[in-house]
Amino acid sequence: MIGFLAALPSALALWPIPRTLTQGTSNTRADQFSISAEGKSSPVIQNAIGRYLQIISDESFVAPVDYKRGTVKTSGTLNSLVVSVKSTDETLDLNTDESYTLDIPVNGKASLKAQSPYGVVRGLETFSQLVTGNGYSKAILNTPVHIEDSPVYPHRGLSFDTSRNFYSVKSILRILDAMSYNKMNTFHWHVVDSHSWPIESKTYPALHQKGAYSSSMTYYYNDVKRIIKYAKDRGIRVIPEFDVPGHTYIVGQALPDIMSCTNKLPNWDHYAAEPPSGQLNIAKPESIEFTNNIVSEYAKLFPDNVFHLGGDEVNRNCWSEDPDVQKYLAAHPGEDVESLLVNFYAKVHDHLATTGKTAYTWEETLFHSKYVPDNSTILQVWIDQTSVQKA
Repeated sequence: MIGFLAALPSALALWPIPRTLTQGTSNTRADQFSISAEGKSSPVIQNAIGRYLQIISDESFVAPVDYKRGTVKTSGTLNSLVVSVKSTDETLDLNTDESYTLDIPVNGKASLKAQSPYGVVRGLETFSQLVTGNGYSKAILNTPVHIEDSPVYPHRGLSFDTSRNFYSVKSILRILDAMSYNKMNTFHWHVVDSHSWPIESKTYPALHQKGAYSSSMTYYYNDVKRIIKYAKDRGIRVIPEFDVPGHTYIVGQALPDIMSCTNKLPNWDHYAAEPPSGQLNIAKPESIEFTNNIVSEYAKLFPDNVFHLGGDEVNRNCWSEDPDVQKYLAAHPGEDVESLLVNFYAKVHDHLATTGKTAYTWEETLFHSKYVPDNSTILQVWIDQTSVQKA
């Protein structure tokens, strides 16, 4: 294996591997060069140019496949990389065109052409990976290089939970950097869960005041906006998840009157998939009002056109044994826990639609209830492989 790796051309150190890659047999000196935008530009493009100039300047990267090679002789010098883009539209969604074409000659001027600013971001990442340490110098090996690339999957995501464990803003920004180096484009932020409510709420301030691990372990509005801007510059969408009506024990710290089966012990597993138990009381209109108010608040804070409503791992025992739910059902013959759950899902999904957002939900919303979401709903499957075909 070692011998095989040593024989691989250095351009195969690119990650992800481009769709099309052709290369020559020369090497190009890359110590001092400029990167500039020709014609149309945008803030994302300008920020990316400055960022990658700094990355290339700071690194003396040598690919693992080349780690034993000595200094190579160069046949030419790279003077500049000129970036051009067809559209400066900075919309980020599943239809965003991230394709690019990169040409690096043996000598002179390289070119990066893209359809969108995010194609530029991906192309600059590829370019930065091609610049390798060469003793006290830097070089691009195996020139001329021609790359035509575009992603196979429009959604390349990471799901990130900040409720069970708090991560500092600095740590999140570092993770976004790592995602950009791997050309990932979706940060699924599972913001809250039973264990903590670490994000500021201006509608219900007691949520973070009583639900965060501490005031220093809270994402305030300015923190969230900083994370979203940082992600956008790297071509990464931030899709928030506010999981309802299950996984909501922490809401009871601020609003106990809208909860069912809060922190049942010792047999918590009879009431929840994991401790501590606690779900929104779906028989109470106040629970729906609370959820819709939360959706309205955070739909404004998070600009992505998709909003995740959770909907997973609800526990029927929690509601069927709740005194308030039992009282409601006794007064409303013909209704049961299932009809209450369908009503909850329907009203929350309908409200989300009024914000202009597309609903994103776990598979249980469709498969484990009688609710049928709108066809525009994005269903996230996780339980087993058969769920994909069922979806």
